[in-house]
Amino acid sequence: MIKFPLSLVLVLAIAAPAMAQVTPDAPPSRFDTADTNDDGKVDRGEYDGFVQELVLLQDADRDGKLARSEVAEAPDPSKFDKVDANSDGYMTIEEIDAYTDSDFAVLDINGDGAIDRDESAQRK
Repeated sequence: MIKFPLSLVLVLAIAAPAMAQVTPDAPPSRFDTADTNDDGKVDRGEYDGFVQELVLLQDADRDGKLARSEVAEAPDPSKFDKVDANSDGYMTIEEIDAYTDSDFAVLDINGDGAIDRDESAQRK
């Protein structure tokens, strides 16, 4: 008789850690992801690399350009028409580079060649 309750207690004691919920860390912010050298600033090289990674992640058919449907879930899909300079229905790397030149300049409020966390926060 005593074996069953003791067995139950042992099973529950062993299983308790497995039943504990693990809370995953929050995903890094876009700024933290772009700041690859963790210096608190995103320079032009880091910014370009971040943009290129975003393009690769969104390019579902891997054709080297982004269709409107591929960016429908992007944070601001309304920029599609601004970036698609020739209005052919696709954003090419060249069009994205041209757009990010001006976008980077707008984000770099103090003109020091890098976007710091404060500058990034002002553009939300």
